[in-house]
Amino acid sequence: MKTIPVATTLSLFAALLLALSVAIACGDGDAVSVYFADLQRTFDDADEATSEAEEPLNDVSADAGLDVQLAALDTYLGEINAIFDEAIRQLDDLDVPAVAAAHHQDFIDAVRVSVTAGEALQDDLTDITTDEQLDDRLAEFDSDIDAALDEADAACLGLQEIADTEDVGIDLDCEA
Repeated sequence: MKTIPVATTLSLFAALLLALSVAIACGDGDAVSVYFADLQRTFDDADEATSEAEEPLNDVSADAGLDVQLAALDTYLGEINAIFDEAIRQLDDLDVPAVAAAHHQDFIDAVRVSVTAGEALQDDLTDITTDEQLDDRLAEFDSDIDAALDEADAACLGLQEIADTEDVGIDLDCEA
């Protein structure tokens, strides 16, 4: 299906969410360890929900008609946007140590960019009437998401540096 690159691109955000939660420091009670533990719960929830949302989209055949593809993409984008909105809400509610505040906010901002791009794509689906239009719009969407992924990757690397400096003992598996 032509929409699989969308799922792949948004899956990268989910992977970043999961990567930031892969390992957690021992529960020594300090603010940085507690922050990463809270982060893990938020990211695990978002990763699980994202995986579930991808399944129906990935099940749509590449031979399916444009209407079927658009409907599946519309459903997927609605679910993903809701998942990312909830993740942002949870991230906004975390008690973020001052040392992580800038990178934490940069990550949230990058996810917000992806939500905005997803909402715009979802709005545009009603005007798409050909495979070429869908391909062109998906290419534009991928470009928008690429910039957000770069921001999220940079934020991840910043958080990893904090974890390393604070001796939290996690590997965020950031994309360089």
